[in-house]
This record gives sequence, structure tokens and C-alpha cells, in this order.
Amino acid sequence: MHTTHADMRDGKRVDIAVEFITRRTIDCEGKRVQRLLVADRTGTQFTILATPDSEPLFDLKTGGMHRISGMLSAAPVTQTGPGSEECPDCEGSLRVGQTVDVVDSALAQIAARPGITDTFGIIDAETTVRRVSDDSTPVDDWTPMTADETVAPPDYVCTSCGRHSDDYELHEENELLNASVDHQMASPAPASENMASSETLGLAAGGAKDATNFRENITNGYTPQPEAISDEGLFYDYYFETGHRPEADALFAPRYTAAKSTHPLTGDTEQYLSVGLDSTLSTDAFERPRLDLVAVLDVSGSMDSAFDAYYYDEQGEKQPAENDATTKLAAATQSLCALTEQLRDDDRLGVVLYNHRAHVAKPLRDVGSTDMPAIRRHIQEIAAGGSTNLADGFEAAVDMLIEEPARPDVERRVVFMTDMMPNTGTTGKRELTDLFGDAATEGVHTTFIGMGIDANAELAETLSGIRGANHYFIHSATEFERRLGAEFDYMVTPLVYDLTLELETDGYQIEAVHGSPSADTATNRLMHVGTLFPSAKQDGEARGGVVLVRLDQTAPDADLELVASWTERGGGEQTERVSVDTPDAETYAHDGIRKAIALSRYARELRAWATDIHDRADTATGVDDWLLPGQRGQHEREAVPLVVPDQYAERFDELRQYLDAEMAAVDDETLHQEVTLLETLYRARPQTPTEVTE
Repeated sequence: MHTTHADMRDGKRVDIAVEFITRRTIDCEGKRVQRLLVADRTGTQFTILATPDSEPLFDLKTGGMHRISGMLSAAPVTQTGPGSEECPDCEGSLRVGQTVDVVDSALAQIAARPGITDTFGIIDAETTVRRVSDDSTPVDDWTPMTADETVAPPDYVCTSCGRHSDDYELHEENELLNASVDHQMASPAPASENMASSETLGLAAGGAKDATNFRENITNGYTPQPEAISDEGLFYDYYFETGHRPEADALFAPRYTAAKSTHPLTGDTEQYLSVGLDSTLSTDAFERPRLDLVAVLDVSGSMDSAFDAYYYDEQGEKQPAENDATTKLAAATQSLCALTEQLRDDDRLGVVLYNHRAHVAKPLRDVGSTDMPAIRRHIQEIAAGGSTNLADGFEAAVDMLIEEPARPDVERRVVFMTDMMPNTGTTGKRELTDLFGDAATEGVHTTFIGMGIDANAELAETLSGIRGANHYFIHSATEFERRLGAEFDYMVTPLVYDLTLELETDGYQIEAVHGSPSADTATNRLMHVGTLFPSAKQDGEARGGVVLVRLDQTAPDADLELVASWTERGGGEQTERVSVDTPDAETYAHDGIRKAIALSRYARELRAWATDIHDRADTATGVDDWLLPGQRGQHEREAVPLVVPDQYAERFDELRQYLDAEMAAVDDETLHQEVTLLETLYRARPQTPTEVTE
């Protein structure tokens, strides 16, 4: 908190740390007003007046440091008036109105007395005062988010009766006043016990960590955004055999396997290369680093909408939450409280709230010296309102984290809880990507927790492809709490960066990459995975432990040779050259690559359908590019009803039969959820009207 007396501007609220010096109580108009003398961190002394309705100031200690949040700044009262003009009521003399006149007449009288000649502070009902403890007592360092409107003083105040008058009134009655008072305003500052037991950890790509948003939209009768079913998110719902590999010295131990397979819908023969994501790190040896974690909570108006509904309807109008609906904010605050339970005493936690502006609700402090039960109570009291300045919230978090130099034994991470619909401030996708990318370069990584079925999957997919980033969509706060208990340490500990795979021979080209958030950046000879996180194993299979490369063989009898390179968390760079045997006939070396191929085909079909339906919805009525006030922005998503045209229904039915057979072949009953989803989509096809004959 670096605000000083020099930063105080008339009518603006500030957060400031001060040293308490003296206090005296003044009786005025039958009210008791406290006048404090304090000093800011530069030693500058100034006056603070506390209104009768402010919180009791029992904890003031001479020489002690106190954190004042939401203190109103006020200019000193002068007796300067508009000249010969008089009060319209009592004909008394007028003086220029000040901020203190809006607050309380007793305060205004005290402020007009000799002795207050410089900008002073006002503690009112919106202000909180907390002593900065220097002992071992747990600290409640929460600062509520207050309204940010500037307090506008009256133009003039009668020195006799206290009546407020404005320029217009005096000019209208007397036709003599031709100038208004110019009030100077300041510009607004701009690893867990429940982890699966295994000999070594698996690894999984960053980016999406589930396909929850896609499934929930279909369940609720909507066509999902195509980006809601990314390959890496779908893969993370399953465990994969990674294949055999000789002993390795590096932390990351990739395992390569090739396969040839016939596509069930097209009949085309496709060739694949599987990169099994395995490690040499034992679960016993794994320990996440100490965390400097700043939780950034979206408290904009859209967060007050129902968790299972769209905030914007098909006309782009806001839809309020039903009284009995769980709001996105309620789920977010419950999830944030659950997240704080995963922190150790030596971790540091900060909290930023943001709507159209950012507010540091809790400075970065070690958990062991923080009154965490009090912090969780404050989190549950948060209310929503306003627009959404995601960039402002992120910059406030980064500012907290980079105050100290980066350390290799500390993970600096921002955890966003938001519906990803920024509509003010920096909103361009490229500008936001640069903002988060620059922070990642400084060693500040990001986790996005998507709230609600209308969460912007496209923006989440883009930003979570940045180095060190990942994202999750919440199905329910309770389910997310269980997930945190199982994998929080994995969520916040990237182990491998910048995995690249380059084909060395001319006989193959990369046609597509499945399972990497940066798959779109692949060329015909090079693929890239920005980050690998640790993942649990089950019966030797790694959760999400695969990246699948679809190959195009351009020359017969060509050898498949490649060079893999990556950087590990400790900074060590690794490179290896590999030659992979390719089968002549349709075959799978193990069930892991077979399952990955089936899921990638499934996701490809669903994305094609969702893209088509959303494109049709956007063009159904032509383009109306007239922008109305309050109309939704580029990241605000409106609902598209669930529509399955006949041509897609037939493909989904064929795909269902294929997945049903693959489920039996790889002996994985969890694939049944995809079979069930395809059945749901098939039933949603248009029903043929019954022909009536006489």
C-alpha cells in the first residue's frame, strides 16, 4: 500500500497506511466527531476526521501502523464565495462548497475551524481501519471493495444556515453569476494426500483440463462453443498407456509409438504418432514449490447470473439469476475458499477483486500469519456488479507478485475465477495474449477457472495456451473442491516447457496435432507444446498423458525420424533423436494410442458440428452492425439452442457405434459418457412429421 498524503485528491477515496499519533473528541451539533493526527509512510502529518456513524476506533495505538481502506479525501474549507451573492433562504453569505459538506454538517463546521489548512481524510461508514500487527497474532488483512464514484461537493454553502446552492440556481434567480467553480479531481489510478499412488508421475499438456463446459451446455439444451471441447481437455478426462521406454536420465521421459487406423466415417487410412507423456520423477520425490498465489475474482455483473444459464439471451440482453439458482459468484467464492484450504503456512496468498476496476482486497502475505477463517468469511460476503476489466485485475495481481525478484524455489501464479467475458479496458485477444505472455516471461503463470456454462471457451483456450498456463471449467463448487483435494499440487507446478518435435525425414509431414493448446501453430515439420504439468497415474496409465500427431506420408518406405527438445523446470535443456517404427497394416502398439485416436476423431466431429451451428446462428438474420449502448462485446456469449441437423445426426449415430466398439477394445468403461452424449445428440435431431392419410 504505497499511497501517501501527496496522492490524496478532493472527493476521491484512497487506501493508505498511516502511523497513529494523537486523537481528540469534539462535540458539535450534538454529535461526537473524532479528530486524528496521523503520519503517512514518508513522515508527512495530516488530519483525519471520523464521522459519528463510522466504525468504532478502539484499536488505535500510538506509534502503531494502521491500514485505512476507502478513506475519503477532502480539501480544506475556505470562506471564498461568489462575491455579492446571498443565500436564497436566509440571505446569509456564501462560501465555495467542499466534499466535507456532503458528508456531515458537523464535520464541515469542524473542518472550517482554524488548523486544517491542507487536504485531510474522512473516515465514514464506508471506511475500514485495521492495525498492522507486528506480533504473532494472525492478521485479518482483508480490505472490502468500496464504490469508486467521486464525491461531488455542492457549488456553494451558506455560512449561516448551511443551505447548499448551485451555480444554476443562483444564476437563474439573480442573473449575475457567470462562472462556476472548477474543482480539481484526480485521475483514477489506472501435492495432496489423495494423489494416486504410482512409481512415477505422468505428465499432461497445459491448456484445458476437462470438457465440462461442452457437456454441460448439451445437458442444458444449448449448442456448445466449439472451443469447449479441445483435445487436451478431453484427453485429461482419461488415463492412457504410454508405452515402454528404456531408462532415462531426464525428468521428462517421452515414449513414441506409431499406428495406422481406418477412419470409421470416411474410410480413409490415417497414420498417427503418439507421444506418451511420462516422467522419471517418483511420486514420493515430488513436492510442489512454495507458492506466491494471487487469486483474482471476477465480481462483475455477469457473475451474479445463474450458474447453468446464459447471462445474455439471443438479443444480447442481460438475464438475471432466478432466486433459487446458484450464481456464478456463489460458486466462485465457495471454490476460492476451498482453494485456500490447500495452502501451506509458508505459502503467500493475495486476493484481487475486479469489475470495471481492480481492487486489492488482500495483500500478499504468508498464510501462517494470516487469520484465514476471517479471510474466508470476507470472501463469502463479496457482492457482484459493474462491467468487466479483466486486464486491470490481472495487472494488479502481477504488480503484487513482481515486487520481489523471482526465485527458482517459488512458483508465482495468478488464479483467475471468471466467466471470461471482458467488456471494458483491454479486450482485444492479441493485446490480452501479449499481456499474459509478457507476465509468463517474467515467471508469473496463470490458471483460469471458468465459471458458468456461458464462460467464454474461445478466450480461455487462447490464454491457457501461454507458457505455464492451464484452465478448468467448474461443473459445481463441490465437485471442484474434491478435484482440488486430488490434484491441486499438480495444477500449480509446471515441470516441462517448450516441448518441440521436429521431423527429420522428408517422407512424412505433420497433418494435425491433437492434445496441445498450441496445436494451431504446428507446421508440416514442427509441433510445439508450451507446458507439461504432472498428472496422476492409475494402473500405470497417465491421466491426459498423450499428444497425438496425425501424419501424412509423402514418400513410400520412408523412415520416421524426429528430434525432440524441451526445457525442464530447473532450467536444464534436453534433446533426443528418435527413430520410430511404422506399421504396414492397421495395428495399434498399445491401447493408449488407440484410445487417443478414437477420442480425437470424436472431438473433431463435435467441433465441426458446433462450429457449423454457431456460424448459422450468426448469419441467420444477416448482419446488424449498429452498436447500441450496452450491447454485448466480442467476448460476451449468448445462448445458441441445441440443434442437430439430419446430416450430423447420422454421423453421430455411426460415431456412437464406433466408440462403443472401441470402448470394448480398450476395456475402458469411462468412454460410455461419450457414447451417451452422442445418443443425446442423435435424439435431438429434427423429428419427421407423421403422415396422416384418410
